[in-house]
Amino acid sequence: MPPSSVSLDGLIVLGARLNAQGQPGRVGRLRLEHALRVWQDQGGRAYLIITGGPTHGTAATEARAMADFALSWAEAVGGQELRDQLAGRLILEEHSHNTLASARHTLPLIQALKLTNVGLVSDGLHIRRVHYVFRRHFRRHPINLLPLPVPGVMKAYWRNRRYLWLTKMTLREGGAWLKLLSRRVIFGRHLE
Repeated sequence: MPPSSVSLDGLIVLGARLNAQGQPGRVGRLRLEHALRVWQDQGGRAYLIITGGPTHGTAATEARAMADFALSWAEAVGGQELRDQLAGRLILEEHSHNTLASARHTLPLIQALKLTNVGLVSDGLHIRRVHYVFRRHFRRHPINLLPLPVPGVMKAYWRNRRYLWLTKMTLREGGAWLKLLSRRVIFGRHLE
C-alpha cells in the first residue's frame, strides 16, 4: 500500500496471461484485486490504467479481460454505483506484449491525463523490473512512480505447492532481466 501521505492520481496495472477461458489467471486477478483495494483506499479518484495486448490464440486482450474482471469485482463489492465510478476511471492500453511496450504505450496516456503521481502494480517478482523499465522510460518527464507490489503471490504459490510454476516464473523473470541488461550493456541501447 502507498504511504498515506502519497495521493495517487493514477495506477498502472501490468497485464498478465489469460487462462484458457479468456479470463485473467491467478497472477492477473491478484494484481487487479490489489490495485482495486489501493484505488478504493485512495478514494476512487485515481485513473486505473490496465495494460496488455492480445493473448496468443484469442482475440481478447489482457487489458479488456482484466477490465471486465475489475468491473465485476466492483459491482460485487460496492454495487452498481462503485462499478459506474470505476468504469469512468478505467483506461485500457491494449497493444503491449511486454513490460517495455507497456511503458512505451502508457506514457502518452499519462501525459494526456496530466498525471504526476502514479502507482505501478505487479507481483513482487516482477515489480523491480517494472519499476526499472518505467523509470528509465519516463525519466525525462515529471512523473513520480511508486512501486506497489502485490503481497503474497510467491507465498501463495509456495503454500499451494506449485513449485513448477514458481520455478518457471523465477526463470522467466531472470531471463527478462538478462535480456534487458544485455541490450543496455552489450549493445549500448537505451530504453526509449
